[in-house]
Amino acid sequence: MAQSSSRAGDAMSFLTKSHTKTFTVVLLILLVGVFAIVLSSLNWQQSVYEGWGQWLFYSMYLYLVFIFFRTAIHLMLCFANTFFEKVPPKLQEYPLVSVIIPCYNEEKVVRKAVQSALSLTYPNYEIIIVDDGSIDATLDIATNLKRHGKVRIINQQNAGKAMALNRGIAEALGEYFLCMDADSVLSPGALELGLSYLHGNSNIGAVAGTVEIGNVNNTITSFQKLEYVTGLNLFKVAQSYLEMVTVIPGPIGIFRKSVVQKVGNYKDSTYAEDCELTLRILLTGYGVIYIPGMIAVTEAPEDFSSLVAQRYRWSRGVVQAIRENIKWIFLPHKNLRNFMVVFYMSIESIFIPTANFIFAIISIEFVLYYGTSEIFGQFFLQLMTLDLILTVFCIANEAQTMMLIPYSILNRVTYGLGLEILRFFAVIDEVLGLPMSWVKLARKGL
Repeated sequence: MAQSSSRAGDAMSFLTKSHTKTFTVVLLILLVGVFAIVLSSLNWQQSVYEGWGQWLFYSMYLYLVFIFFRTAIHLMLCFANTFFEKVPPKLQEYPLVSVIIPCYNEEKVVRKAVQSALSLTYPNYEIIIVDDGSIDATLDIATNLKRHGKVRIINQQNAGKAMALNRGIAEALGEYFLCMDADSVLSPGALELGLSYLHGNSNIGAVAGTVEIGNVNNTITSFQKLEYVTGLNLFKVAQSYLEMVTVIPGPIGIFRKSVVQKVGNYKDSTYAEDCELTLRILLTGYGVIYIPGMIAVTEAPEDFSSLVAQRYRWSRGVVQAIRENIKWIFLPHKNLRNFMVVFYMSIESIFIPTANFIFAIISIEFVLYYGTSEIFGQFFLQLMTLDLILTVFCIANEAQTMMLIPYSILNRVTYGLGLEILRFFAVIDEVLGLPMSWVKLARKGL
C-alpha cells in the first residue's frame, strides 16, 4: 500500500511539473509575440525630422530591435534551462565543505549569519569566520560563537575582503567551500542542494545561488526586489543553460577548492572580486551554473546614498574585471568560448547602460528642441512594455508577488533610469581612471 501511495505521489509530482513546463512555454510564446506585435506597430513619423533627428529615430528603432532579440534569447534560454533541467542524483557521500564568512565590523549581523550556517542540514561541514581587523565587537561575538564545534575563527589585520576570503580558503579543510557575506542568512538546504550539482560533475567549477532581499520595507528596497527577480536572477537562469553564469554573488556561492586555487584565488585588483573570480573560472574552461533553490537572504540598502555607493562599486568593479580580460575580445580565433563570455559581459555591462543613457539624454534634448515627445514617449513605452512582460513572466514562473507589477511600470523612468545613469558614469570614471574607495554600508540587521 505504501509503495502504491509513493508511485501516486511521484505521478502527481511529474504531472504538476509537466503542466508547469507547458504553461511556461505557452506564456513565453505569448509574451514574445505580444512584444513583437507592439514593436512592429510603431508609427513614428520620422519623415518630419531632418538630419540628426532621423539618425536618432533609426538608431533608437534598431536599438529596440536589438533589445527585443536579446530579451527573447534570454527568455528562451530560461525556458530551455527549466524544461531540459538535469536533476542530479541524490548525494551518496558527503565530502567536507568549508563555509567561509569574511567579516569587517559586522557586529549587528554576524550572529544571525553564523546561526544560519549552523542550521544547515548538510552533515559534514565546518565554519570559518575570518575577522578582517574589525574595530567593533565582531571578534567578541564570533569568539562567543566558537563554542560550537563546527566554528573556527581567524583574526588578521585589515587587508580587504578578497584577502580575507583567500585566508579562509588557505585555512579551509574542505574539498569545497561556500562563501557567504556576514549580512546574509542561508537556507537550511543550501549546501546539500549545491553539492548535488557540483560534486558529481568535474566540469563545473562553481555554483551560484539565489539572492533574496530580506528587508523589503520601503520603495527603494521594493525596486531592488524587482531588479533581483527580473534582472539578476532571471538572467542567471538563462546563462546557466550554457553553464556560463557570469557572476557568483557574494552572499552565496559554492566553489571547487582545487579550481579556485588553480586560477589564482581572489584578487584585490577590482572592486567586484566575486565577478572577477567567476570570469577567470569561466575563461579557464570550467562551467558555472545557477541553482534557484540555493538561497541566501541578504540586507539591501534602504536609503538612496547607500544604494548609489553600492551600485557604483559594483559597476566599476565589473568594468575592471572585463578590462583585465579584454584580450579575449581580440582573440576569437583562439578561444571562441572565452570571446563569447567577455563580449557578452561587455554588451551587458558597458554597451547597454551607455546606450540607455545616451538615448535618454538625447531624447530629452530632442523634446526641448522640437517641442514634441513623440520619439521619446514611444521609445520608453516600448521599454516599459518589455519590462512588464519580464515581470509577468517571473511572477508566473517563480511564484513572485503581484506587487512587483506597479514597480515594473514605473521602473524604466525612475529607478531603472537612475541606475543606467549611475552605470554610465561608473564606466566613464573607470575609463578615465578616477580614484575610488570601498564604501562600507551601514548594517541594521535583518
